[in-house]
Amino acid sequence: MPLHPQIAALAAKLEDLANLLRANGDRLWSGRIDLIRHLVADSNFAGVERFLRLFEGEEGLGALVLADASAHARLDELRQSARILAQRLAKEEGAD
Repeated sequence: MPLHPQIAALAAKLEDLANLLRANGDRLWSGRIDLIRHLVADSNFAGVERFLRLFEGEEGLGALVLADASAHARLDELRQSARILAQRLAKEEGAD
């Protein structure tokens, strides 16, 4: 059965995000994102919740800075678009 389009879009963004982090030497965050991506790709809502929790606290994903300016700009783009997708899915889940 094919994934819901929004779930598939989030899984793809998470894959791009993990690949970017890995390419920039960040194994910790890329590993976390990979685990969450697997949950999302299995249509497990816990993945959406876990992803959104990564932004909590001063040392969360939102505070991560990459040394390379162009990579950091791409990180911001992926982080923001993935978060918007996850928030939208969370809102829909809460409405059910």
